[in-house]
Amino acid sequence: MKQTTFERRRKNGTLLKCFKLSRKSILEIIDLVKRIVGKKVWVAWEWKLPKASRRKQRYFTQDEIQKIINAAQGQYGALFAVLAATGMRISEAAGLYVDDLDLTNCVIRVRRGVVEGIEQETKTPSGERIIDIAPELADLFRQHLAGRTSGRVFRARNTAPIHAGNIRKRVLHPLLEKLGIPRGGFHAYRHGRVTILSKNGTPAELQTQWIGHSSLRTTDGYDHTGEEVEYRQHNARKVGLGFVIGPNVGPNGPRPSEKRVN
Repeated sequence: MKQTTFERRRKNGTLLKCFKLSRKSILEIIDLVKRIVGKKVWVAWEWKLPKASRRKQRYFTQDEIQKIINAAQGQYGALFAVLAATGMRISEAAGLYVDDLDLTNCVIRVRRGVVEGIEQETKTPSGERIIDIAPELADLFRQHLAGRTSGRVFRARNTAPIHAGNIRKRVLHPLLEKLGIPRGGFHAYRHGRVTILSKNGTPAELQTQWIGHSSLRTTDGYDHTGEEVEYRQHNARKVGLGFVIGPNVGPNGPRPSEKRVN
């Protein structure tokens, strides 16, 4: 399974693409085989499983987010702004109804998600949550809704739920390529939001609540402040040394072996 190259072809027989099984797919197949043959059989097997690759999670910086939102057209500018300003999953944004918004009190209630056009519960129990938003985002919602008081907040032309795969393929990735920004998916907005919250000293428990995680440890994995040189250097200058360098330190100071001669 590790070595085999698979082919995917169109109905007319032409080659669409070649690929190898991912580590996850291989492990799922192995798990299925183990269930079929039983533990008495597989317990003695020796496996040489593929090692998990350490892929660096993509996140959108504040500068990249600004460029994306400025360049987006139609409702996608509002959608990308909401994802960046709340850290919502794209499925949760697709599941938003106007009734879920309390723009007077600047609150969003996340109650559901939409995956492949099917409405369902949030990904995890902690995903059902309240997100406090800035007044500027509430104003953006008002502009986007243009007086509409019902229905989905974001919707396709036929009023059906937006489709994440189509937006990523037809809108987000072409826009990133046009702007010269490295490719990233919708999850890069969540990582970007946590990074912004962390840089601004937002309490950890609020970060976890707004993002919809069950533990602080998970949220910490979304923080990329250590990758931003300017932020690190700003804080190094802000903290300073924490002590005073005396006049005897440096090339002009006396050496330990030197003795004063009258």
